[in-house]
Amino acid sequence: MLGLTKQQKTVVLGSWLGWSLDGYDLVLMLLVIPLISELFFPLADPTFAILATFAAYVVTLIMRPFGGAFFGNFGDKFGRKKSMIITIMGFSIATFATGLLPTWEMVGLMAPIFLILLRFLQGFFAGGEWGSGAVITMETVPKKHRGLLSGFLQSRFNFGFVIAAVVFQFTLSMFPAEQFAEIGWRVMFFTGIIPGLVALFIRFKMSKSEAWLTKQKQTEKKITYASTAFFKT
Repeated sequence: MLGLTKQQKTVVLGSWLGWSLDGYDLVLMLLVIPLISELFFPLADPTFAILATFAAYVVTLIMRPFGGAFFGNFGDKFGRKKSMIITIMGFSIATFATGLLPTWEMVGLMAPIFLILLRFLQGFFAGGEWGSGAVITMETVPKKHRGLLSGFLQSRFNFGFVIAAVVFQFTLSMFPAEQFAEIGWRVMFFTGIIPGLVALFIRFKMSKSEAWLTKQKQTEKKITYASTAFFKT
């Protein structure tokens, strides 16, 4: 692929899979919003219940800039690889945990509170996912391929949409009507752990980017020089 080395391909694939999971989770939530509104916001006004569910969904988007800022700074200090391992673990676990959430019928008002808290975490890790993956890819691949591969990374979001739609239809066929409302929607979110584990496995095989390593060496030399100058005085 474009004459990339094995390690460069690993970085591109690891980054691509991460944001695919992001698109996957977003669409899964959208596809079951009517059901989520019934299970977590059983209010007298169905319209208000739908709006409340969308509000819980929007929380994920609001948290993305905060996650991007936090993990961007974390990646600058400790490396993009460490940042990406943390984000994919947090992201995939949050998606899986959505399927474990108790409903209003089980715990009352705590049900939507748990849902909103989980969406907060989802958005936080998702914000760090895109920034870390895009940066390490651009730092790793040759300059002449950066434009093309940055577009390729964007395609992973749409790939997640497609897979989510396929999983949704398959789950509906496996758990029709009341069974879907009881267990089917949970199974959908459980599947989010699969691409997360695949991406995590690939990321453990990734190397730190040479650009980041070079920057770290320069920073260490500056610190050493400053320390030496200080003690000489």
